[in-house]
Amino acid sequence: MIAGDLADDEVEEIPAALLASDIGVTEAFAVKATNGLSFDLWVGVDLDDAELTDEELASILQIVVEENDLPTDSIRFGVDDADGGGIDVESMMERLVPGVVEVSSSSIVWITMDGARDIIDAVGSEQS
Repeated sequence: MIAGDLADDEVEEIPAALLASDIGVTEAFAVKATNGLSFDLWVGVDLDDAELTDEELASILQIVVEENDLPTDSIRFGVDDADGGGIDVESMMERLVPGVVEVSSSSIVWITMDGARDIIDAVGSEQS
């Protein structure tokens, strides 16, 4: 039996923080899925633009990492542009941190929390 917040499928803090940010997020969701005895975090973001910058990607991932309170290390992540088309986040992530994407399908990627932190750090070091 799972108690408290872990029993809820939706993770409200992440979408609320994404929508409150200045990234240009028009819609966002975060849900958890069980995978045996572990949890996967699924995060989807719709943008008000046709492109996603490295800085915006890092900002989105920073919010996900900071607001996540689930006992999970796995994130399934996708971003759609203003027209509803999937943005190729896999290429962006692999350019920033080669090997960070564990699995990809269409415009959805699977990364670890450590991988998300590596991307955030890589973008931060580019700006320094």
